[in-house]
Amino acid sequence: MDIGAKLREARESKGMTLEDVQQRTKIQKRYLKAIEENNHSVMPGEFYTRAFIKEYAQTVGLNPDEVLEPKQQQQETPAAVPVQEESEAPSRQERSRVRENDRPPRKERKGIPYLSSIIIGLIVLAAIIVVVFIYAGGSNNNNENNSANQQQNEDQVTSPESEQESGKDTADQSAESEEQANEAAEEEQAQQEEEQTEPKLSVDEEGTASNPVTTYTLENAGDEVTLKLSAEDGDAWLQVGDGNNAGNVYTGTIADGSEAVEQDVSDLETVSIKTGFARATKLEINGQELTFPIDNDVQTIKVNIKK
Repeated sequence: MDIGAKLREARESKGMTLEDVQQRTKIQKRYLKAIEENNHSVMPGEFYTRAFIKEYAQTVGLNPDEVLEPKQQQQETPAAVPVQEESEAPSRQERSRVRENDRPPRKERKGIPYLSSIIIGLIVLAAIIVVVFIYAGGSNNNNENNSANQQQNEDQVTSPESEQESGKDTADQSAESEEQANEAAEEEQAQQEEEQTEPKLSVDEEGTASNPVTTYTLENAGDEVTLKLSAEDGDAWLQVGDGNNAGNVYTGTIADGSEAVEQDVSDLETVSIKTGFARATKLEINGQELTFPIDNDVQTIKVNIKK
């Protein structure tokens, strides 16, 4: 049974819906559904996939390590191919006896003059056929040569105007092809530049222990970097610092469901966010969601900003 089926079966056995699991784990319903369907292509990354599966398994009463343990495949040993015994070859005396038995009885030589007449007639007929083929081949060659000469003469009689028009069409086609090639190259370059400038968030180190610190890197951040702080299903106590001094950017408590707090951290190379209630804390940086890998209430996230 695959991972998605195990989790779905455990959830249904507890009488829980996907909405119940979402309420407890704070994982979006579309990610929970993708896990049950083993459709990991919609997940935000391998790190989040494993973290979401662990959270899901704990919620429905399963051991996360057993759920994530890969299946072992058994290799079957191919069956031995039976060796076919070779039959003994007949002896030389037996082969000779068979040939003697199969040989047709000898007939008396009769009608030699009649056989000679038939052979002579066949030779004459063959000679006539050869002469006919030679004559026909010569006629075909003459016709082909005449057709080739006529076509050559027609090709040589070409008006200057036709040659000029042909050269003009070729030049126009070359110019059009070159223009299309330049447009394709410009589009490809623009697409590459757009991909290079798109922000990319990746996990450098996943936090562990009692006070975990998880490190992210935000590449192609741009000139403006905004940190968004909010709370859901509880109050979130937060300290935001520049990576060296905790709380020198923001310190406070955000009430459950209140308006999100936005902080401009464009001048920082590293920003650290410490929370006292991770389950209720929601974090985004330039639209990229920051998640906590484990269930500890007290956790810290550091983001290295690269522009």
